[in-house]
Order: sequence, then structure tokens, then C-alpha cells
Amino acid sequence: MTLVSLLGEYWASLAAFGVFGLLHSIGAREPFKDCLAQWTSPFFVEHFWRFLYCALSYVALYYGVASLHWARHPENDIWLAVYPDWLWQLMTVLHLGSVALMYVAFLQSDYLEFLGLRQGGRGLLALLGRPARQPKLELFGTHRLVVRGVYAWVRHPMMVGGLLFLLTSGPSVNNLIYTAMYAMYMAIGGYYEERRMARIFGEDYRRYQARVGAFFPRLWCRPVE
Repeated sequence: MTLVSLLGEYWASLAAFGVFGLLHSIGAREPFKDCLAQWTSPFFVEHFWRFLYCALSYVALYYGVASLHWARHPENDIWLAVYPDWLWQLMTVLHLGSVALMYVAFLQSDYLEFLGLRQGGRGLLALLGRPARQPKLELFGTHRLVVRGVYAWVRHPMMVGGLLFLLTSGPSVNNLIYTAMYAMYMAIGGYYEERRMARIFGEDYRRYQARVGAFFPRLWCRPVE
């Protein structure tokens, strides 16, 4: 199977993943949210956009891209290699470790805020005439820089966990192609996210970049305590 034949076979899922990655990145950026606030209202963007953004991302990725990728190529789910027992056990440990890494990063980022549930709850209370007290720090309101815990080892632990999860899944053609797409989005999306964070947090984030690797721990640097 050549690269040209793979591109011809997977062009639909490649294009869908590219569109998803583009829209996913645009939807998280301040210029888009400013335009959306003018079209709807600042109140809507502040309280309900994050939840809608996460819901749309989930539907697009798992019911759009995934259906085009896996559902159209069931014959390519067959494993290309059979692991020896010791390697299979190691891969299983790493696979479970990737889930743990994503879960810890998810909790540390405040999962209610990550999913937009906290913001939505405040919005509903405000609509009912019972405005909640605004928190002093909001991660996804871009007022807090998390540099401890798993973020003291890598700057993007959720992305790293996702890549490790895919790398330690079954070695089928479908999974290898999807892993390559994810790695490409991870590199491109990470680059623009780094620029965004440096613009928001300035010198604090640049010092953080100097101490902590984006996707791989810098073992020669002491993690943030």
C-alpha cells in the first residue's frame, strides 16, 4: 500500500480532520469570540460558548471524523503485527498510564470549567436573577497559568496523553493513519496555542516555556514545585 493509495483511500477523513482542526482552533481564539459576542452578546459568549464549543467539538470529532475514518474502512482494523507477551503487557501499562495522565490533567484544569459547565451554571443563575459570585481566577477565561502537577513536567499533558493513548492502541492501518493526523494537529495546534498563551501571559509564560517542555519532559530541568 503506497502513500498515494492511502491518501486516495482516506481523503475524506483527512479532509474532515483538517476542517475540524481548523474550526476547533478558531473557535477557541479571542478574535472569533469577540465577533461572536457582537453577533450574539458578550453574556452568551462568557457563559455558554465554552459548553457549546465542547459539545460541537465532541460531535464533530466522534460522529463526523470518526465515522468517516473507521466506519468506512472496517477491513483496515486488522492488526498489522502481533506483539509478544512482554511487549503487550508494557503497551497495556502505557495505555492505562495515558488515560491516567489525561484524567489528572483534566481534573487539575478544573473539569467543570473545562467543559463550560461552571460558566453555564453562573449564566443560568444570572438569568434567574441570582448572579453567582465571580471567581477570582478562571483558567479558560485566560486569567490563570497552571504550572504545577503534571503541568510541571509538560506544557500540554492532555495532548501528550491523547497521543500516547493512540500509540499504544492496536497497530492497525486505521489507527496508524489517525495517529498521524492527530500528531500533525498536535504540532500545528500546539504552535498556535503557544503563541496565544505567550500573548496572554507574557514573560510568565516564556519563563515557563524555558523550564518545561511542550510535549516531552526536560529531565535536565527541575520541575516546578
